[in-house]
Amino acid sequence: MTPEHSRGLKTRLSLISLMMQLLFLLLIGRLIIVQFVLGPQLRERSTNQTKVRIKSKTKRGKITDRNHNILAINRDMLDVYVDPKVIKTAPENLARQLAPVLSVPEEKLVKALKRKNRRFVRLKKKLDYSQINNIIQLERKYYGLSHVIRGNRIYPKDQLACHIIGSTNFMNIGIDGIERFYDSILAPSIDPEIEPMIDWEKYLAQPDKVYKNSPRSNDTIVLTIDEYIQNITESTLEQGCKRWKCPRGTAIIMRSKTGEILAMANYPNYNPNQYTKSPEASKRNNAIWMEYEPGSIFKIVTAIAVLNEGIHTPDSKFHCGNGEIILPNGHVIRDVKNNTMLTLSEIVQKSSNIGIMKVARHLPHVKFQDYVSRFKFGQRTGIDLPYERTGSLWGLRVWDEHLAATVPFGQGISVTPLQMLCAINTIANEGRLMRPYIMLKRLTQDNKITLQLQPKISGWVMSPETAQTMKEILVGVTESGSGIRARVNGYSVAGKTGTSQKALKSVGYIRGKVVNSFAGFLPAENPQISIIVVLDEPANAPLSSVSVAPMFREIAEQTMRYLNQTKLFAQANIRMN
Repeated sequence: MTPEHSRGLKTRLSLISLMMQLLFLLLIGRLIIVQFVLGPQLRERSTNQTKVRIKSKTKRGKITDRNHNILAINRDMLDVYVDPKVIKTAPENLARQLAPVLSVPEEKLVKALKRKNRRFVRLKKKLDYSQINNIIQLERKYYGLSHVIRGNRIYPKDQLACHIIGSTNFMNIGIDGIERFYDSILAPSIDPEIEPMIDWEKYLAQPDKVYKNSPRSNDTIVLTIDEYIQNITESTLEQGCKRWKCPRGTAIIMRSKTGEILAMANYPNYNPNQYTKSPEASKRNNAIWMEYEPGSIFKIVTAIAVLNEGIHTPDSKFHCGNGEIILPNGHVIRDVKNNTMLTLSEIVQKSSNIGIMKVARHLPHVKFQDYVSRFKFGQRTGIDLPYERTGSLWGLRVWDEHLAATVPFGQGISVTPLQMLCAINTIANEGRLMRPYIMLKRLTQDNKITLQLQPKISGWVMSPETAQTMKEILVGVTESGSGIRARVNGYSVAGKTGTSQKALKSVGYIRGKVVNSFAGFLPAENPQISIIVVLDEPANAPLSSVSVAPMFREIAEQTMRYLNQTKLFAQANIRMN
């Protein structure tokens, strides 16, 4: 090597050594800056990256009866998912650890985990929340395994009051009943301003504690219904429908003075915990959905109109044609019995079609329409339940010779069971038409009342004197008239039977198909409860006095016994709106 080459090599080595020393000094300087200058800021950032942001999400609110027995509540469940494409361990290994936690066979899990062409596979739906610790521990070991907490709606009483409570869909949104009507109150919500930062290590170690401290429950809806009275009503209705082989039936109990619904039952019913597996027909709340011709119960409307207008008195007499009369158009109107001379009171008590037709002849059509409007037939009652129907006043609008004779005894118009109950309840309530309601109050999570519903008068139908007169007439129905099987030992009962033929459009009335009903209240002198029972198409078309009157008696007897034992209304402070 020449001297020139030797000097050049030494120079290059010196430069390389100098550069390495400079880089080393820069590295030491950077470490000093990171440690002492940027250290606090980086430590804070590191701490934040070990925390999980949990939005404050309220649970769906509870629904209870008036005694705070739970009818609907949320229960947290887990949905467990996996991304098979990123799972590093053998499917058999992970399946072996997941099987006892998920209660799913290993073979099924292995099959799911081997679906490498999928990025999202659900391994378990609605896993009990108690397994969350085990799931999180597995998630820490195996990237690609995850879970979601979902609020699952539970109905502890199964079928009880199903048509009142309703149900929710898979997104926990109310789709029927109270769940739908008050969805805005019950529905879970997320508050974007409240997002607590939870230490990730603590979250993994104590997930139960962290989660339970975070979500709140939305407000509770307390209903007017009583669980025991509801059970009585449902049981009696089911037995009656099976006894008379009815495809449908409904029964409602209302607190006479306030309009509170104490029970609302329908047959058939369904289990809202198995909503998708239930027949659609069984989900319909016929108490507010069923439209039917009321038949003879509607005679109370005609009688009230003529009495309140002073056109007739209870003792006014009418010849009832010996049980049959032929209209000029050839239509024949018949009574069950061959009645001759009857007073207005007797016409109602013996349920004479011919008699009430003659009574109505002295009532101008405009006045008749006015009284039907006062009862708010053809309108929704305003009850706080969805899908209420209005009924039809077609016969009043047409009002030809035939309908002028038949509408007064309940043909040519249609009503809902709740409308008819509200109508007879006006007699119990001295002429006041009460708005029915089913939410009693709204409570916060710490049981503070934010809303207390009060009785509301929808209108005045008749004078208190007319109501008292009609009350006495209706007591006669159960003492010596068509409703004698509705008598309750120890109480005076005011009520009215109704048997109406069913009609089909373009066909007319169908022989052998009827709707039976009985509506009334007790004790007549100081009404506490008003009840209606309706049977649709009972076999062999029996009279209402035979089919529904005994069902009314059974419901009324048990309910009054319960009210006397519990003093349910003793502490109530009624304020009318």
